[in-house]
Amino acid sequence: MKNIILTLLSIPKIGRKSVDYFIDYMKEEPQNENDIVDIFINLKKSNNKIKIPTLDEVKLAHYKSKEIIYLSKKQNIETIDILNENFPKRLKYIENRPKILFYKGNYDAVINKYSLAIIGSRDASEYGQKNAYEMAYSFAKDNYSIISGLAIGCDTYAHKGCLDANGMTVAVLSSGLDKIYPIINKELSEKIIENKGCLLSEYPIGTSSFKNNFIERDRIESGLSLGTMVIEANIKSGTMHTANFTLNQKRLLICFNTNRSGNKFLLKNNNVMSINGKDDISRIKIQLDKVRESLENKK
Repeated sequence: MKNIILTLLSIPKIGRKSVDYFIDYMKEEPQNENDIVDIFINLKKSNNKIKIPTLDEVKLAHYKSKEIIYLSKKQNIETIDILNENFPKRLKYIENRPKILFYKGNYDAVINKYSLAIIGSRDASEYGQKNAYEMAYSFAKDNYSIISGLAIGCDTYAHKGCLDANGMTVAVLSSGLDKIYPIINKELSEKIIENKGCLLSEYPIGTSSFKNNFIERDRIESGLSLGTMVIEANIKSGTMHTANFTLNQKRLLICFNTNRSGNKFLLKNNNVMSINGKDDISRIKIQLDKVRESLENKK
């Protein structure tokens, strides 16, 4: 049976946690809708919180999944789910891991073994813009994929620095890939695709950006990366969510030593690497390599 994960996620009241239970329980992939219902019935015996969908609900969900795949392909959007051996290994280890990804562009940029998230304030200072651009440019020249969120400010300059270095950059969106947000970066998103980069989302086409989507998106930015570099941030900002995810995921958190409230707060943590600029790149790479080796040794 095709599109098992997308089918499961299309069933009413079946979320990512239920899908994880389903994956852990199933001994072999279901061949049809009846098999899916049977697995839920058996799963319910050991987990009373599980909802058992009706056969009609599963059939409708399977139809919806095929429709999503069809409409996505018409826009050159591909899908990969957690049952696929080429699903990003790093995302399999994070809490609340995504179960499916929609992508447009060069998937190699997503699974590059060298990757760094570069993020920061939408209200970026000239100093922040310069640092985001220069750090992205430098790491891209050394074949790192630069991961960011396509937001205005630091994200934009990180993507641009990578593009100007002819590197691979990945924009992780909080919406479906047919709804670029912010719209002002539509042209930038097209340049990313045209220049061996990739747009990525866990949300199907037709999904708009909502407040909680941004927070969920942040865990994927950090999860794809060996480390996250905070250029500048206020203490109440989305950047701080990504920073927290980075620490929880046991990735390297790097922070510029600036007077922004978020930076000052993060640098109180002894697990955060303080940097001032490009002179720190070799030191950063040593620590990123340690994270990479640790992740590659996981099974």
